[in-house]
Amino acid sequence: MISTKHDSTTTDLQIRGKTVKKPKVVVDYNIGKSSIVLSDQMSSYSNPLRRSQKWYRKVTLDALLNISVVNALVLFQAVTSSKLSITDFRAQLVEQLIKKESIPENIPETHKLVKSNRSKCSKCYAKMVIAKGRTFAQKHVNKTFTKCFLCDKYFCMNCFFEEHKFVKK
Repeated sequence: MISTKHDSTTTDLQIRGKTVKKPKVVVDYNIGKSSIVLSDQMSSYSNPLRRSQKWYRKVTLDALLNISVVNALVLFQAVTSSKLSITDFRAQLVEQLIKKESIPENIPETHKLVKSNRSKCSKCYAKMVIAKGRTFAQKHVNKTFTKCFLCDKYFCMNCFFEEHKFVKK
């Protein structure tokens, strides 16, 4: 093995009752790889990857599903101090996700003025069409940069509050 960190020193290890000499670089490598090998072994049980998938889908699924489930199990075991196999943990995880009773609804939308492109105030335009006709209203109606978020109509400030019965503050 080639290493820039280690020299050619050896260490004595007790393996099955015998003393064995191993290079220091091999001992450090074995210590470092043990958690990676364990993680790969745990993620290989009930693997969702299939042969027919393209390589980038496999990498994405592996990163999203397998590695995150293994990391969640390690965190779960550290927090709860309990031993649980990866297959049991996956089963419980799926059951908890399926049992999720309510998905939060979107925040109820309200009528509010938002800035937008310039256009004619719809209420002023409707009033002017009744009073003086469509061609006059097209040329002389007030233009505004605000519209109601929910109605998707352009309103000047006065018409917005009149249309939606809000009290100005």
